[in-house]
Amino acid sequence: MNASNTSNAGGDLSAASHILTVYKLLYEYVLPLIVFVGLIGNLTSIYLLQLDKQMRKVSSSVFLTSVLVSDTGMLMSLLLVWIESLGYPVNHLPAVCRINVYLTYVFGFLSIW
Repeated sequence: MNASNTSNAGGDLSAASHILTVYKLLYEYVLPLIVFVGLIGNLTSIYLLQLDKQMRKVSSSVFLTSVLVSDTGMLMSLLLVWIESLGYPVNHLPAVCRINVYLTYVFGFLSIW
């Protein structure tokens, strides 16, 4: 190994450190913003779709409401994971942890549809 290989390894470590810093900032500030905007949009859409009685009977409205509910559940699961990463013990009890993991998988599967 020569000196150029060792200096390159230090540069890679510095780049990885910058990428990790950007990731932490995005995870800490951008993720909750996306979640809250998504929750507000989904809940508003659910409300508007359920407001009109004729609209509730249309099959596409039923489908859209189902997708909105599953997406809202997925966003709530993501919000709980984010709160846990901040150091607050949301999933402290085993039953709560199991239910949260189960619902995350269910909503994740349903929100794809």
